[in-house]
Amino acid sequence: MKRSKQKIIIVGKGAFGDLMAKYLRPYFTVSFVRRSDSDEQVRKKLSNARAVIFCVPMVGLEQSIVRTKPHITTDMLIIDVTSVKVKPLALLKKYFKHNQILGTHPILGPQSVKKNNNSLKGLPLVLCQETTTDKTYKTIIRFCKKDLGLKVVEQTAKQHDIEMAHVQGLAHFIGRALKHMDITDYSTNTESYKQLLELRDLLAKDSRELFETIQNTNTQTKRVRNKFLKELQLIEKKLQ
Repeated sequence: MKRSKQKIIIVGKGAFGDLMAKYLRPYFTVSFVRRSDSDEQVRKKLSNARAVIFCVPMVGLEQSIVRTKPHITTDMLIIDVTSVKVKPLALLKKYFKHNQILGTHPILGPQSVKKNNNSLKGLPLVLCQETTTDKTYKTIIRFCKKDLGLKVVEQTAKQHDIEMAHVQGLAHFIGRALKHMDITDYSTNTESYKQLLELRDLLAKDSRELFETIQNTNTQTKRVRNKFLKELQLIEKKLQ
């Protein structure tokens, strides 16, 4: 007799949620809780779920938690995929005191997966073990590495946010400026200029919500932005 797949519910439906569902469906039954769902639909979808993945911007996370919490039982694994970790995990621990909670940050998206030959192989996934048991945590690491082919990076939430202030905060800040400058591809492109175009193109389709989440909800990012702007001012001053 064929073993039935465990059920995973993704709260929020967007481009990244669709991407997750595509790669999880060979292993799990995946459904979405949408904003338009009635309370009864939410209850039915969450019934007997093994895990609930919150895939919403930080600005809407608490609202999504409050809406779904009455239908989430303590045996369900709670996961988030926001691009910051300290604040969302504190929120999840506040509402789900008796659940196992795992913080994740898949450092990938539709564009990077497409550029990677439509594969997850080798792309990074940050895992922050919060209240998961060692058994659950090891099972998830094994699945992410063996079945999905991801490169797993284990970090604390604070360590993650400090690194992401540079890795994402600074990169997205520069990329957003390049997008609004409307820089052009020239016949005289140098390699360094090509990399600026690649940065612009890689980040061009990212939503405003994602940009604001990266810049405003990571407490480390403003410090990095200010340091960058200060360096620009110093360089400009030296040129005058």
